[in-house]
Amino acid sequence: MAACNFSSGVVESKYGVQYNSSEELASVVLFQCYPEALLQFASACCVVFMLIGIPGNLTTIVALARYKKVRNATAIFIMNLHASDLIFNCFILPMTAMTFVKGSWTHGWVMCRLYAYFKFVLSSSSLSSVVAISINRYVIVCHPLIYPRMYTKRIITIIICIIWASALAMFVAPNFGAMGRFDLEPNEGFCTMMPDSNGSSPKNVFVIGFALPYLIIVFCYARIWWVVKTAKKVQNNSPRATQPTQLPLTQTQADKIKEENTVTSCDPSSPDSIYSTSDNDKEPTPADTSAPQSPREDNVLIKYFKAPFRHTRKLVRRKVPSSRDKRLCAMIVVIMISHCFSHVPVMVTRLAYKEFKTKPVLNVFSHLLLFSGTCINPIIYVLMSKEYRQAYKSLFESIIKKFRHSN
Repeated sequence: MAACNFSSGVVESKYGVQYNSSEELASVVLFQCYPEALLQFASACCVVFMLIGIPGNLTTIVALARYKKVRNATAIFIMNLHASDLIFNCFILPMTAMTFVKGSWTHGWVMCRLYAYFKFVLSSSSLSSVVAISINRYVIVCHPLIYPRMYTKRIITIIICIIWASALAMFVAPNFGAMGRFDLEPNEGFCTMMPDSNGSSPKNVFVIGFALPYLIIVFCYARIWWVVKTAKKVQNNSPRATQPTQLPLTQTQADKIKEENTVTSCDPSSPDSIYSTSDNDKEPTPADTSAPQSPREDNVLIKYFKAPFRHTRKLVRRKVPSSRDKRLCAMIVVIMISHCFSHVPVMVTRLAYKEFKTKPVLNVFSHLLLFSGTCINPIIYVLMSKEYRQAYKSLFESIIKKFRHSN
């Protein structure tokens, strides 16, 4: 293979070339050693990802937002994940496709910095959303009693704001040339994060920050697996637990779930579906055995006797998740695996290969895997979740109905 020369007349320092104008960027010939067929294939894949990802992510956000049966904390974090993917499809992929076709960066000096900045920001917010989904599943299965207090509307809003604020703030410094810089990397072919004049760059820290969230995800699902396995074993050995428990005389878990500031009542895998008490387990209260009362008197008696007898409720017993719970959990696990599969290759190639002159196929395909992760989730929902399919169906039926009425 002939030697590749990315020189543009700009003097290259120890930490790469620093381009100061749009003309200097446009003069750099990218992908010089890459087969033309490979570049055309990569550009076509970017277009396909856009055609699938933009309507797919937008449809998912609208469908989950309007369909009440799946409107819960998990769905909110999933919508946030799709918001990141939608922005990526609308902003990053068009410029990437054009760069593959033209073999040079023709979008200008400002867009080069914005392209690199938002590519890292969107990757960070996407990963943070996946972590939030994993923690949500962990709490609802392993700590159901604190779930209603943790996932109120206010707290969920705060979590979403933290995800975006941390992602936006994490990569502000390189925009000003501190702790790295955003510039064109000719060997890789795209604008990305480069070391600054002192050789410092948060890229290695970002790799560590990429590995840590996946450790959290692994812990959450390992713990979920253990709790479900233990609950199944206990249920097989003892069909019904009769040991009483001392519950607080304040609001119970069922009472809290009904509060307006919680979103758990619509959760298909809410604590009520995994942790429940049958009607036969409840001991009768005096109101059950007394003579018929008027509705007002009956309400007064129930309210009067409610607190003293609340501590005699039977032990809330862990149940093996239903088939719907298992399908939801399996779908989320597949989302985690697909996210890892799409993001890990590009991270590994960046660490293993500083030069991509002799690794064109590896460079292109690792980036295509990263881009594919922004459009694959809607396909997973259609294949694996009956509730999410129903959400899509409800949205499309509503659109068709409005279209018919308009005509």
